[in-house]
Amino acid sequence: MAKAKATQEPDKSVLDMRATQARAFFLKPESYCSVELPPYFAFDSLLSAVCKVVSGKQLSSLSKKPRAHEGVNYAMLSNKDGRHAWRPFQLIHPALYVSLVERITTKEQWSLIRKRFKVFQKAGPIQCLSIPLQASPKRKDKAAQIMNWWQRIEQQSIELSLEYDYIIHADIMDCYAAIYTHSIAWALHGKETAKKNRTDNSLIGNVIDWHIQDMRHGQTNGIPQGSVLMDFIAEMVLGYADLELAKRLKDADIDDYRILRYRDDYRIFVHGPQIGESILKTLNEVLIDLGLKLNTTKTLASHQVIAHSIKTDKRAWFRSRQGDRNLQKHLLVIHAHGMDFPNAGSLTVALAHFHQRLSKVKQIRNPRVLISIAVDIAYTSPRTFPVCAAIISKLLSVLDTDDERIDVIKRVHCKISKLPNTSHMEIWLQRISHPIKPDYKYREKLCQLVKGERVVVWNNDWITNATLKAAVDPSKIIKKAKLRALKPVVKWSEIAVFESERY
Repeated sequence: MAKAKATQEPDKSVLDMRATQARAFFLKPESYCSVELPPYFAFDSLLSAVCKVVSGKQLSSLSKKPRAHEGVNYAMLSNKDGRHAWRPFQLIHPALYVSLVERITTKEQWSLIRKRFKVFQKAGPIQCLSIPLQASPKRKDKAAQIMNWWQRIEQQSIELSLEYDYIIHADIMDCYAAIYTHSIAWALHGKETAKKNRTDNSLIGNVIDWHIQDMRHGQTNGIPQGSVLMDFIAEMVLGYADLELAKRLKDADIDDYRILRYRDDYRIFVHGPQIGESILKTLNEVLIDLGLKLNTTKTLASHQVIAHSIKTDKRAWFRSRQGDRNLQKHLLVIHAHGMDFPNAGSLTVALAHFHQRLSKVKQIRNPRVLISIAVDIAYTSPRTFPVCAAIISKLLSVLDTDDERIDVIKRVHCKISKLPNTSHMEIWLQRISHPIKPDYKYREKLCQLVKGERVVVWNNDWITNATLKAAVDPSKIIKKAKLRALKPVVKWSEIAVFESERY
């Protein structure tokens, strides 16, 4: 008798977890840092060491006030548009991160948080589809999140075209940077209760607020970006906004609509522009009360629901000539798409497919020309740098000598250095240069850490406990065995979100 085929375990929402499971989920290295880094960066040893000291203790017993000090978190700057816009990803101070995870995942507080999210989820025809997920075995959490977006945002949007005739896209301007930390307590306990009890340390909303202020030199505007924990905290505020929006629309007798929200991105489905404008106006009023506002330059509306359920860059890529038998022309097709749609998700997918093709080619003509094209794509679309780094590493391997390779790397470094805020790009350029010239110099502190230099990543001056201070040792995040085992050509597994490039 044939064995039954094992069914794959489903992805699991953090809200379906018990307190101990949620704690383990948030303490996973990929939850602590959701930014793409080369494989020799790993945070498990660091987090484990800090947990041993912090677990079961109040952080105040081990330290002075963190908010009195600058540089408590480490800002890893990433250029956003190839010009002057940038995104400050942050590596949260491990002691504050572990402390906050411990505080929100006690049995009592986690129960309160889950109950509050159940209230948010009853916000009428408004669906939040961006709660953090733990992937099924053999899949990355980020892959689960991307597939969830595709299945529940894009696919569901197309389905809603049967029911609605009009779609509006809207998103919040600089959402993470604009979140008012006091609004976290409003979200979890109600605005009136939170304001009356601003100093009550039994309110978990206050505890979260204070931890974030401690990370950010006492600032009450903005939360750190770059971790699953902060994605979840953002969902608290945005879930509260959903609740307030649903109440106001009900009071206005507006009920024939659907909203799909993926974090700070809204898709509003209605029967016509007039009702859509009313919802958009009400949404903006709700957000303004929370210190947030819509990005008017990105607000789009259309009667073509199916067409506009798919991102503009993706539609354009579907219609374009996606490749060419000639390797250089294939890359130029991708380059043209990147010029029209910088930093687009479809651009990253197209580059991944090119990487797959390139990895199988044994003879490559004009590798320097191809490198120039790949670098220019990354220059105008910095989020593509990890996959572009993999492509460049393959092309460098075709050159005859290490001297030639280093000469090209210097030229690439010189070009990207013209951009402001290129920490993330330098980290990936070092991944290419390290197997060839380990002592090549970069300004980025994490690159200096890779070289074995002693650098200050997190400001520990506020920590009074010697054991904790020793535990927060940045050298722990570099896996030396993986560094020694590096090959000059970046493997697909180093940059992959999905196991296969065919996604």
